[in-house]
Amino acid sequence: MAGVHGRVMNMSGSLDFRSWADRRDGAPRVRSRRKAVVAVQVMVLLTALMGMAALTVDIGYLWNVRADLQRTADAAALAAAASLAELDSPADKARLEATEFVQNNDVFNEGVTLAVNDIELGRSTLVDGQYQFEGVGDDQFPDSVRIRLSVTRQLFFAPVLGKHYKTLEAEATALLVPRDIAIVCDLSASHNDDSELGAYADTTINIWDVWGKLPGGSDSAETTWTPESLVGVPVDENNFHPQTAGPAYGYFRNLKWGEEDVTAGYSPAADAGLIHLPRYGTGTSDWAGADLATYLDNLTFANNAQYSATELTQIKNTALHSNSTRYRRQVAVALGLARWNSGKAGGAWASIPGSPSGNGDNNVDSSELTWLEPYFDEPGDRWLDYIYWDTSSTTRMAGANTQFQNAFGPKTFTNYLLESRWSNADTPELAGTPHQPMQAVKDAVEELVSVVSQFENDDQISLEVYGYTALHRVPLTSRPHLDDITTGPNGLSNMQAGHIDGWTNIGGGLERAIETLTEEPARPAAHKMIVLLTDGQANINEAGQWPSGSYADQQEILEEARQYTLNQAAIAAGLGMRIFGVAVGANADSELMDQVAAIGNGESLTATSNDISEYQAALEEIFIRLGGKRPVELIN
Repeated sequence: MAGVHGRVMNMSGSLDFRSWADRRDGAPRVRSRRKAVVAVQVMVLLTALMGMAALTVDIGYLWNVRADLQRTADAAALAAAASLAELDSPADKARLEATEFVQNNDVFNEGVTLAVNDIELGRSTLVDGQYQFEGVGDDQFPDSVRIRLSVTRQLFFAPVLGKHYKTLEAEATALLVPRDIAIVCDLSASHNDDSELGAYADTTINIWDVWGKLPGGSDSAETTWTPESLVGVPVDENNFHPQTAGPAYGYFRNLKWGEEDVTAGYSPAADAGLIHLPRYGTGTSDWAGADLATYLDNLTFANNAQYSATELTQIKNTALHSNSTRYRRQVAVALGLARWNSGKAGGAWASIPGSPSGNGDNNVDSSELTWLEPYFDEPGDRWLDYIYWDTSSTTRMAGANTQFQNAFGPKTFTNYLLESRWSNADTPELAGTPHQPMQAVKDAVEELVSVVSQFENDDQISLEVYGYTALHRVPLTSRPHLDDITTGPNGLSNMQAGHIDGWTNIGGGLERAIETLTEEPARPAAHKMIVLLTDGQANINEAGQWPSGSYADQQEILEEARQYTLNQAAIAAGLGMRIFGVAVGANADSELMDQVAAIGNGESLTATSNDISEYQAALEEIFIRLGGKRPVELIN
């Protein structure tokens, strides 16, 4: 019903007699109370949302700053640890490297300062598979660096909650990783080629240096020079002179060394240190040089015995050389290396008590020789080998210049030892001579050992060698026994080119290195490093064959030898070993070393030159660098 008042049934079932106006006046008060409650709830929720936003944004920001700070600490520690491998003031350089690295690398676009006290140097020891760091003084050869960084950053939304700043910290420790190093040295016979006369046209050979270090020089305690032979030679207070620096025998004492500079323009025919005694002469005048004639005329034996005129004529008679053996014996007599007991009436033999008597003819027979000048510990008749070799047209020396054939003297004798009697079994005296490139390798390895020895680190070094045979020479060893690698009984300084045998079994040398680095005392956690040296071409395949047969067969074996080398490099790489291939000398296979280093994740390094002094200096520089080439890694 329409009206001012109306009856409405309320919810209890009774009538509500209030007017519509009265009821409309009460509704806004209820809604106001509800709005107030909602407003409070919104404020609470907004505050929570602001807190969550602050938390989300600031945590994300701090996470990025923290990650960047850790990266900076890691990188600074690695850079500083690498400086510990420096020879000069390594601790100071490590601190400087860390400080400069942090200064030059912002953390999330803001600079960071590294305090000196936050750089700690120490030594790390592997205990139960974990490295334990302990701080040490600079004089105790630290091998590790610990870096601590901290930054304070202003927050974005957290100030709403009363948090304005946050300090973050990062720590990193880096270690110079201990190394197990296998040095693989080439001991093939070619490791003396750069000292031989056969190389004089292309290389600055040092054959005089080799001769001067053989026992028997004028300054030696057991000199082979007589006082008479030194007359007129201006020796110093140590009885040294370049012309008498090495051993001399018989007529060689008259010749002396001769031409000192054996370079590209050298002429054997013009060398006063060589006498040419040709075979197949025409009579008694072919060996009639005035100095040789005077020498033989004055040659005096026991009991003042001398050759008779008849004997002297036949000694110089080159018409008797149809027999090559007879020629060699005649040369030995003419050079004063042996005495001829001719059996001729009035001959020297007759004045020497107990001397055997020959048959009296003009031929120098083997039974008529008494050897006067044995060299080193060799029997005197070894001179016949030298004379035979010297007359050959197939020697490397004759290939360089045919004038060397039938030319006798200290030069060709020294070259005979290098080219024909190179092994330790034949001529152990060569181990003490600076034949090249063997001496360059010895010096370089000594430099590497010296660098490693200067640091009190845990590096281990072994020595593997190869010619035809590949051998473990010195097992992995560390300070204070690293000199075993160089000067120990089995060390490199006591070895020579072709020490055991010839040929170049590079694959076998790598195989020995792999064995050493995978067996005790090699360490699982150590960085494995192979330093492979060669001066020539791989020529022994995995089956132990050297080039023989037809040309095609030889080429096949050479290719197999190269592949054997590359296969061993791949095995080493698969075991995590790095190979540094070093080509040394004038004739090294640099291409093969490039391939080996590429497979072995290492470097190919060359010290190749026709100048010995150049490649010797380059090789020493390489080995000094390899000695300090310490890998670094983060620990803990």
